[in-house]
Amino acid sequence: MMTTASSDTKTAKYMPVATSRSGLTAIKQLKSDPLSYYMGNRADYGDYVRIKSLPGFDFYTLTYPTAVEHVLQTHQKNYRKPDVFLKPTILLFGNGIFTSEGDFWMKQRRLSQPAFHRNHIGAMANIIVECVEKMLARWDAKPDGSQIDLQHEMVHLTLSVAGRTLFSADLTDHATDVGNAVREAFEVLNHKMNNYPFVFPLWVPTRDNKQFKHAKGILDSVITKIILERRKNSQPHHDFLGMLMDARDEETGRGMSDEQLKDEVLTLLVAGHDTVAASLAWTWIMLSKHPHVRAQLHDELKSVLDGCNPQLADTERLTYTKMIFDETLRLYPPAWGQPRQSIDEDVIDGYYLPKNAFVSLNQYTTHRHPEFWERPEKFDPERFTPEKIKSRPRFSYFPFGGGARVCIGQNLALLEAQLAIATIAQRYQIDLMPGQEIVPDPTFTLIPRGLVSATLKRR
Repeated sequence: MMTTASSDTKTAKYMPVATSRSGLTAIKQLKSDPLSYYMGNRADYGDYVRIKSLPGFDFYTLTYPTAVEHVLQTHQKNYRKPDVFLKPTILLFGNGIFTSEGDFWMKQRRLSQPAFHRNHIGAMANIIVECVEKMLARWDAKPDGSQIDLQHEMVHLTLSVAGRTLFSADLTDHATDVGNAVREAFEVLNHKMNNYPFVFPLWVPTRDNKQFKHAKGILDSVITKIILERRKNSQPHHDFLGMLMDARDEETGRGMSDEQLKDEVLTLLVAGHDTVAASLAWTWIMLSKHPHVRAQLHDELKSVLDGCNPQLADTERLTYTKMIFDETLRLYPPAWGQPRQSIDEDVIDGYYLPKNAFVSLNQYTTHRHPEFWERPEKFDPERFTPEKIKSRPRFSYFPFGGGARVCIGQNLALLEAQLAIATIAQRYQIDLMPGQEIVPDPTFTLIPRGLVSATLKRR
């Protein structure tokens, strides 16, 4: 069944073609610098654009908030994740909640949702602060002014939090191996997506496939160990793994199979640490570059916490702390794109979209739309006062996606970030080493490219 009336499809306009940004030009730029490509595309051709890439294959970029809302929420049943995205990512995540589709995805989402209820997540606040304190104890042992790799430190922190909150497991000894394995796997997945469908299947022993299998082996080994240890332990655990293992489908009464449980656990572990680590790293980068914002943060922390560690109840009053993180997510959303494919033809804001069309929604670009964000490249947490939030369309800002497939862990991620920023900023000032060119790396998650050197100064 079509999602729009046939008269709409007959009278709808065709999207303008990006004549100077199509063909080999599009393919090369999308591989080498996709962020600049999408930004330039919107600047040159507008919010609704058709790109001709390979012969017989067009794709469409939609930037305007109403178009994003149409695809992700109001007409979401007409859109699925495309094979160019799904087939590579399934190699890593299996048939977990991130990659599954249709009725099976709905069942898995229903089984997983109670584990992410707001009340359950709130109970994790003390664990998050304990993990931050453990990292700070390690920093305290260093001489004042010591140099760190900022991204590396945030990965270790968020893996520690993920292990404790999701699985009641200490992943400290595995942090480096897991962090490196995730990045290696993402590099290969990015290559396979950029070259789909002209890639070798995983059984062909290419360099990329060997790298991926090595990385996947490390991740599977850690996950399998966690699950096996839990199976041996008959004591109840009130963590996410325990809730997933106990979950039963309302209709069938069945729980998850071991293979499905492994896929879901791996999805939670990877998504639960990688995106938050990237966003925290960008937060400290922004604070280092904007000392007036950092000073205002310190004023709030002094007023609300006065040197004490934050608790769950304090988060309601740490409003500027949250605004800082919200603005960081605007500029550097870790999941910076949302690929979709139309199931049937559609009309979006008066523009015709054919059946099976590949659609690119891009947070990085929409979050910089000049109609909704004055001086969009400027870092300004004041954009996220309640009054300004209400003045903008809902999907002018969607760092966690939207609709039924909105990120299931967004509340946990926001809580973790707010508590981590408040705890760390009271004890340390993190300053970037001079002379670094810090640019975003869009290889899957939007992380700072390369080593980010920073110094720790006790406060």
